[in-house]
Amino acid sequence: MLRTIVVGVVIAVLSVGWVSFSGCGARSEEADTKRHRLEQLRRELARLQQEIQALEAELGRTQAEAGREISVVVEPVRQELLRRVLEVQGTVESRTTVTLSAKSAGTVVAVRVQPGMRVSRGQVLVELDSEVLRRTMEEVQTQRDLARALYEKYRRAWEAQAVAEVQYLNAKQQWEALERRLETLREQLAQTRITAPFAGLVDEVMVKPGEFLAPGMPAVRLANTSSLYISAEISEAYAGSLKPGLRAQVVLPELGDTVPARFRNVGQAINPRTRTFHTELVLERVPAGLRPGLQCQVRVSDVERPNALTVPLAALQRRNGVPVVYVVERQPGGTAVVRERPVRVGLLTFERAEILAGLNSQEEVVVRASGELRDGLKVQL
Repeated sequence: MLRTIVVGVVIAVLSVGWVSFSGCGARSEEADTKRHRLEQLRRELARLQQEIQALEAELGRTQAEAGREISVVVEPVRQELLRRVLEVQGTVESRTTVTLSAKSAGTVVAVRVQPGMRVSRGQVLVELDSEVLRRTMEEVQTQRDLARALYEKYRRAWEAQAVAEVQYLNAKQQWEALERRLETLREQLAQTRITAPFAGLVDEVMVKPGEFLAPGMPAVRLANTSSLYISAEISEAYAGSLKPGLRAQVVLPELGDTVPARFRNVGQAINPRTRTFHTELVLERVPAGLRPGLQCQVRVSDVERPNALTVPLAALQRRNGVPVVYVVERQPGGTAVVRERPVRVGLLTFERAEILAGLNSQEEVVVRASGELRDGLKVQL
């Protein structure tokens, strides 16, 4: 009926406008005004038609819902231990990570390790060309052996008082000088090898065979696996609940392992840009394959309520800014009535909500409904 009245009024107005426009076609200014008015009426007609369709759709839904009961799914209010589990991303880091370089210049002839390899203390990682040093050592060693033989000969002769003391001392000095020369060459030969200062994990190799390596140039980065720890940045919202010594679980997806850990350090300073603080965790065991840079998840239960009254998070709704739940009052015949109940909410987790006031443990709340709920509505369980 509403549609018919509105359409009739608009058609009558359009008809009058059209007659007036036909009678005054000679006046162009008046024709422009009427055309503008015609466009306004058409837009108004379109708006009215949209409003009519929306009202008809709303009335249709209301009438359809009036003829049937809404079905709901309910769950009981539980009294249980409630834990808030915090999960953040962490990174495996090493307290001791060093970059090794050669002490002498030379051409790389062998690289004995690859990234990811575990090495022991003293193991050779990179070798430089030492052929010239080795030949020099052989020559000096031959001279040293000859000088030692002469020294022993002159020592015995001097003890028998067959030669002057100065001859004995000269022979001794030559032998000792060659010994010192040989020891220097051994040290130089050792400098042509880069060795691991501790047992650890090769993080990166920066050189290849055939390259020239000057003193101080980085060759191998080595991480100490005995000093691995977990680093995590945590929101300032949890600054009051995390303490050193608090236990946690570290999930390592890449290794398929979960390792117990504890907080060793909880930073006191808040990063003003990210609003987080720095934490460090120590693993209770080091799994095989753990290496610096590996991503992980840190799970920690920072708050526990031993006898909390809880409902599923899906049961909570808000009415005018106030949290409410719909409590079910069962009736004979399998039907029930829902009652809107304002509640006071405490701790929230990903699945449950703590109720501080407004419910008791014998009640049931709606967690899912096939339509909109309201106080006193009959529902089908």
